[in-house]
Amino acid sequence: MKKSILMLTLLSAISYNACSDTLAAKKALDDENVTLAEQVFNELSSSERVSIEGQVITGRILLAKDKTEEAFEHFEELSEQYSDNIDVHYYLGLSAVIMAQKASIFSKLGYAEDFIEAMEKTIQLNPQHLDALNTLIGFHLAAPGIAGGDQDKALALAKQIKSFNQEQGYAQLTNVYWRTEQKELAEQAFAEGIKQFPHSYSLYLNRAMASFRAEDWQKANTDLLKAVEYATTDSERSQALYQQGKVSVESGKGIIFGIEALNQALPIADTKHQPWIKYRLAQLYTLNKEINKAKELVATINLSKNEDLEDKVKKLTKKLKKLHS
Repeated sequence: MKKSILMLTLLSAISYNACSDTLAAKKALDDENVTLAEQVFNELSSSERVSIEGQVITGRILLAKDKTEEAFEHFEELSEQYSDNIDVHYYLGLSAVIMAQKASIFSKLGYAEDFIEAMEKTIQLNPQHLDALNTLIGFHLAAPGIAGGDQDKALALAKQIKSFNQEQGYAQLTNVYWRTEQKELAEQAFAEGIKQFPHSYSLYLNRAMASFRAEDWQKANTDLLKAVEYATTDSERSQALYQQGKVSVESGKGIIFGIEALNQALPIADTKHQPWIKYRLAQLYTLNKEINKAKELVATINLSKNEDLEDKVKKLTKKLKKLHS
């Protein structure tokens, strides 16, 4: 009897340690620490690495290292073996939408279809998968109809979010209504939402972005101040601060305010967004005639993962050379 109890205790400890190690790898990936994620993953046993959890981590590491095509093929193969695994379909969708952005015009539509199918399967398996719902809403609002974009579907998904998460649901409803130019409905949804959630970061940020698109800089900044105040994470705070800086860039006003906001955002932003913050900060230094500061900052921008940013930085670099000469 004692031997049986001891064996069960050992097996439980082994199982717990394996679970703890896979969670540590996932946490490292969530924190964008790919080096740590690989280190933890390599320390897993061979059986843990080939388990479904281990294979999802493998694919996520490929995505984090910008090996998108390999990640897509990896998750595509997994989806055939594990058709009911939520993570497999979600990350297949993420890799597909990234491939759609990178692919030639002839391949974009195919990857867009793969993205929609994978995300819809994710939501079918878990109707409350907030990341999948938000990602799919963003796609339907941004993509043309020929690529699968559908504003009615975006609205339906926003209402689905509201059925289990009122605050985020109101935020997405306002987003959909503003993006589809239904201002009265957007303001109504905002008023209802802010009455229930007066400290909602998401609601204030979404209305700020609507004002930004309308080039109403004063209203945008007013709501961004609220978004900064009500942010609950570094990610939220850095995003709102970044938008404050972007308002200063686009409006040409409040340059010092924008510089201060971006300098606050930089140390708390994730590595993916830091290059954009540096670019906007360099733009403001240029507008403020601090050319040397702008040049020094541009030289530190990591352009390895963003062709759009690379083009913008090249143009700014040429402008700085002309101003310096």
